[in-house]
Amino acid sequence: MRALSLVLVVALGGCYSYVAVGAVTPAPGADVQVEFAAPRDVVLQEVTVHGITAVQGRLLSSDSDSVALAVARLWGLEGRSYEATGVGVSLPRQGIARVREKRMSRARSGLAIGAGGAAIVATILGVRALVGSGGGSGRPPPPP
Repeated sequence: MRALSLVLVVALGGCYSYVAVGAVTPAPGADVQVEFAAPRDVVLQEVTVHGITAVQGRLLSSDSDSVALAVARLWGLEGRSYEATGVGVSLPRQGIARVREKRMSRARSGLAIGAGGAAIVATILGVRALVGSGGGSGRPPPPP
């Protein structure tokens, strides 16, 4: 049962993907990724991280000049990612190439539900095969 629960958690976690939002800015509280047109330095409290190409986090606010995030992860030039602890940063809109919002993917959700249903059916059939599906006691009927 624990294995089935783990499979469902992993499958349902894959139901989300980041979707480009274009010129529309998501509402505060949304989980977003901000990609930069060129690498830039990002200041996290007293630490400056150089060569950052993208930032992921929870949107705190936005206006025509900047986007404020509670940063969860940063990506550098060489593709490495770095975790952050929710430090708030303000990113000027100038130089932002794309903003993407985390949304539920219908296709991935359908696949996860189908895979979960198949796993449940396979488990039931496997248990039936081990226990036996007959309704009798397992003894042959008495002679007439």
